[in-house]
Amino acid sequence: NLPSSSTSTTTTSDRTLFPSNGPDSFEGPEKLLEIWFEPSLDYIVKGDTSTNIGLRSVDRKIWDDMLNIVKCKIINMIENDHVDAYLLSESSMFVYQHKIILKTCGTTTLLVAIPRLLEIASEYCQFHRVWRVFYSRKSFMFPERQLHPHNDWKDEVAYLEQLFDNGSAYTVGRVNGDHWFLYLTSPQNDIISDNDNISSRLDVNVEDQCATNDLDDQTVEVLMTELSPKKMKKFYCNNTDNDSGTEGGARVDRETGLKNLYPSAKLDSFLFKPCGYSANGLLEDSYFTIHVTPEQSCSYASFETNIPLAHGTISEIINQMISIFEPGKFSVTVFKTQGCNVDKKHLVNSLSNIEGYVRRDRILYDFDGYDLVFGHFEKRDM
Repeated sequence: NLPSSSTSTTTTSDRTLFPSNGPDSFEGPEKLLEIWFEPSLDYIVKGDTSTNIGLRSVDRKIWDDMLNIVKCKIINMIENDHVDAYLLSESSMFVYQHKIILKTCGTTTLLVAIPRLLEIASEYCQFHRVWRVFYSRKSFMFPERQLHPHNDWKDEVAYLEQLFDNGSAYTVGRVNGDHWFLYLTSPQNDIISDNDNISSRLDVNVEDQCATNDLDDQTVEVLMTELSPKKMKKFYCNNTDNDSGTEGGARVDRETGLKNLYPSAKLDSFLFKPCGYSANGLLEDSYFTIHVTPEQSCSYASFETNIPLAHGTISEIINQMISIFEPGKFSVTVFKTQGCNVDKKHLVNSLSNIEGYVRRDRILYDFDGYDLVFGHFEKRDM
């Protein structure tokens, strides 16, 4: 049975039915897109109408049609007062009033859907320009299977450059090992300069900005490969009629301890047939999401959250992930706004030594308004 706060649009939990699945393996590493139409909810100009013009007012069918372009489907949805969290056949989508986060795995064509997404924002929400864009992904396991423009990072960047101004692209980490790609645009603060009341907020000092959650933005990702086969057994369906879908997801949550990551969060989890797991969690105006590909030939798990670190330090998050998945290798990215009482040294040291692992990379990047720390770890030879 689905939770009362959820809706479902699929009658199957069979992952093999989705077209992004390869003949004998699955591309777990996700493509991650964030489009911000305003710096925060407070910046939405409602004008003379009482109509809710934020992204959450967009009809479900409109999102369904957009996701058809991506080549994925909505499986389930939970919500709270701040955000709608959609569990997808290939990962997740989070819709705030002023921004959207879309994360898809397999051979989905995420970037191809951006023109339609921008049309939706303009037509239904009166968002005619974009404030900021972020696109990132880990290096693929099977890049030759990706569809254009995702079969080459240069093609992805070229596609994004046709759509957005003032973008920059980076390769983070060793190009002859696990690495991470990032594209981001500079903030377009002129999009709110036409409204004197709103634009005046851009002149506030850093301390005042940090009082607004969205201006104190932080995202942590842990991307894991070569997972423990013993640990992965829990992410396969048992031979029972009800051990898939949301019921199977709840069983995985209990057995692995994933439900204890943020005990007060609203959790929506799903177990695919014959294997594979996805989950979204909501905690006030923040989210976390987990996706697991357990097959030994392509094992992969990802964890991502923007929940403030008051609910758990970066080291605690990493150690929880290691305990649950026992990866042979993993990368961590910490992406945080600058100026909000950020100690860069402390940020770098958050990716310190991890017991049982050797750190191969630790890199600090200083971007326009953001700091990024990237770290890569490999299991120590016994």
